[in-house]
Amino acid sequence: MQIYKTLQRALSETEEKTIEHFRYYYDNRKCFALISEYVIAALSNENSASLEKLKQETLENISSVLNTPPDFGSYVMDDKFGLVKMNYGIYAVSPQILTDEEIKQGKVDFATALDLRSLCLEACEKGNIIAVVDEEL
Repeated sequence: MQIYKTLQRALSETEEKTIEHFRYYYDNRKCFALISEYVIAALSNENSASLEKLKQETLENISSVLNTPPDFGSYVMDDKFGLVKMNYGIYAVSPQILTDEEIKQGKVDFATALDLRSLCLEACEKGNIIAVVDEEL
């Protein structure tokens, strides 16, 4: 795995943890971009090994989310964190483990899901690419 940082700073512990979450959730997916502390943009493997194409795809996905209704789904992951999936491959992981009730019911609380959706939308509005993760860069 290669991580290409687009900002001139070290990744925070939270950002590194988010990268590890998504590598685990997506079985070491070949390509994705970290766009905020808890949010990634899943990228197509077709653009692997081309940083510029991966960055362009990220920006296109971000723009698409902002120009469509903010539909989303929420999931309880096997590591007890919540996940929100939005259109165009934008995902957010919860900052902390879900409540026992959410885990038992297998459903993310609506308020938690809305908070995660807000993290996605805020990340898209900022339009930053913190890092690109790719197996071939």
